Amino acid sequence: MSLYPIPQIQYPAASPTTTLSFTLPPIKKAGPYGVADQELCGGVSLTLSGKKQVMWQRTDTFLHLIMDDVPWADMPAWQAFIDYALQGNTFLYWPDVAGTAYDEYWLEDSGGSARNQDSNSSVQLDAWNPVMGDRMHGRFELVLRLVPGGMHHT
Repeated sequence: MSLYPIPQIQYPAASPTTTLSFTLPPIKKAGPYGVADQELCGGVSLTLSGKKQVMWQRTDTFLHLIMDDVPWADMPAWQAFIDYALQGNTFLYWPDVAGTAYDEYWLEDSGGSARNQDSNSSVQLDAWNPVMGDRMHGRFELVLRLVPGGMHHT
């Protein structure tokens, strides 16, 4: 039994049919659930007088998961989830399977490098390149983007 909350993912978000249960929690979390990376969407400029002018459109929220100790036996379930998420589909993330809080996300970045990436393109392709660490455990990082107006329960 873990001293830390064990998350889970359910997909598709509209009618959860598949559950991805984490064997171990992610490491190096930012803090309690709800405290996540935020990024301004809009524009920032300096006026002629030197004052900062912000044209705010929205704030995007990201959840960074560092999965450093995933048993290799769990990797087929993770592969199935990544196959689904790389298509831009949304899913529900529970920070604690024993709790009631969840939010709808999509996969923003799966930490891999796309070999067919066009350096002249403004569109970034996503890739998933997990590595096998010691003790036959997988390692990878995921960045989840909160779906604006998506399903949530706290």
